[in-house]
Amino acid sequence: MESIRQIRLNYREEFSIACTINNINYVDLLQYFVDHVSFYVFIGGNTTAAYLWATQVCVECREAFGARVETIKDQKVQQVALKFIKKLTALIDYTDHIESTSKSNSLMKMWEQEMLPLTATYINQIELPNKGELQLSFDFNLLCSMNGISIQNQLQYFIDHLSLAMERATNLLEIIKTSPSVAVLLSLISSEEVVKNRTLPKQAIYRKYGLQLLKLDKKQKEENNLENRILNYRTFYLDWYHALNKEN
Repeated sequence: MESIRQIRLNYREEFSIACTINNINYVDLLQYFVDHVSFYVFIGGNTTAAYLWATQVCVECREAFGARVETIKDQKVQQVALKFIKKLTALIDYTDHIESTSKSNSLMKMWEQEMLPLTATYINQIELPNKGELQLSFDFNLLCSMNGISIQNQLQYFIDHLSLAMERATNLLEIIKTSPSVAVLLSLISSEEVVKNRTLPKQAIYRKYGLQLLKLDKKQKEENNLENRILNYRTFYLDWYHALNKEN
């Protein structure tokens, strides 16, 4: 297993806006996404929302790239994989999601230990230029490998599909489609105690733009053109983003 590899990511403006407005560090959000990618969910297991959404990002990424699930060719690796997939599949019928999640996590750790002597293709850490490091889980490595998607492309897909404007404009009138990337962000800020209970800085700016957002919502409900709604929300979130950065 490789320890460190450097990759380059393009932090799109909408990704920066989402992180800044929610007072989330880029690396913390990416790490949360990686940590919640689940092979157990990928094969049909049910668990908490964060794991479901993070894994859905991987599924949609594979579909977007037109990639196919890679066949395991090494016989020893294949035998180990089949053994653990069988054990994980047996957990799918569990009604206690907490118990099944715990058991699946234990099985994945055992699988990882058996795989270490057999392959050197997995990477446990990557370096992000000027943005710190990410620890890569076995689940994340496994899904990238099986889906035929590079680690860089998987992370970039997550970044590229995080748009507060698109999410709000699309689902303003009724819930049509939730972006898995946005759902991962919302899971982080709503379920992690350290994040959920934090005090946001620059309270006056948040109060101002929070009220303006409600007024904008009311106005945009009269706008039937989706592209216009997206543009209007992008302009609004960009102003909010600049207001927060202006005081730094």
